[in-house]
Amino acid sequence: FHMSGTEAVMCAIRLCRFNTRRKLIVQFAGAYHGWWDGVQPGPGSERANSDVLYLKDMHPTALKCIAARSDEIACVCVSPLQGLNPGSPPPSDLVLLDAKVRKTAEKGNAYKKWLHTLQQVCQKNDVPLLFDEVYTGFRMAPGGAQEYYGVNADVVVYGKTLGGGLANGVVCGPSRLMKRFDETRPLRVAYVIGTFSAAPLTLACMAEFLDWVSRPETQQKYALATSRTDAWVHSVNKVLAEESLPMRVDNLTTVWTVLFTQPGRYHWMFQYYLRAEGLSLSWVGTGRCLFSLDFSEEDYEKVKQALLRAARQMKQDGWWDGDASASDISKIIGKEMAWQMVAQRLAR
Repeated sequence: FHMSGTEAVMCAIRLCRFNTRRKLIVQFAGAYHGWWDGVQPGPGSERANSDVLYLKDMHPTALKCIAARSDEIACVCVSPLQGLNPGSPPPSDLVLLDAKVRKTAEKGNAYKKWLHTLQQVCQKNDVPLLFDEVYTGFRMAPGGAQEYYGVNADVVVYGKTLGGGLANGVVCGPSRLMKRFDETRPLRVAYVIGTFSAAPLTLACMAEFLDWVSRPETQQKYALATSRTDAWVHSVNKVLAEESLPMRVDNLTTVWTVLFTQPGRYHWMFQYYLRAEGLSLSWVGTGRCLFSLDFSEEDYEKVKQALLRAARQMKQDGWWDGDASASDISKIIGKEMAWQMVAQRLAR
């Protein structure tokens, strides 16, 4: 038990490495596993990771790599949220600078098939499969992404929802991967501890939440919320298409995201137009939005109208004008970045 999802991910990976006696972990391109520099490459972390294999989601070569290097891999880390944007980073202040058109897997069907294949490869090669369900746990379904996709991981990390409102992080797994000591070498231990780990108040809230989520009426709340979100996505996209606004929304259960249907270098500004309409978004981390189970039809309608007003205003202000291709925009941005880097060095 821990106090954040990031802390729980750190614990899970340390224990997998300790119990498998292997150094490497596998991550898939674009997946977010918290702010720890051991799993966060690129912008936001300046430490290079030599003990992480970064592979491409839904690609056969990734499976071959896992099989070929299985005796080096402590665990394969999966963020089930990638079902929305396989192989791509989620929206954030940094990645929205690109000109690429974002796409989603067709309602998770292809991604579900991929996860089942990945699980088979991991089992065949004795590589632990780790699901990072900090965001999706008890969100996509009462049983989280594992229930939604029909995949049982070897190790699962939870956070957020499970705490019933309190900060939390939880690591679950079999004893063979959760041991913090070595029976054959008494002085070899995996040191994982925290001042507020397993705090009684947090555990009490978890117990109440787990009791609530297991009730039959709760199952109905999940089904209703997913149905409402599906209908909301259809309704919003209908208006966006009718008004030729270059974006769409898509969802996996009550988790949703914004997609753009044409290239553009100013997509990142949309979050500020949303803020002007009363929707304040944090693009840091997962970059996805979600609807609470207690959202009413009126709440969904308010979000819809705010999003549409923001899109209309951004188009009216001219940020989506022009028909430049994605490659042209990328070239212009690349040249500008190169020039700025050279200029900064010359100014020193």
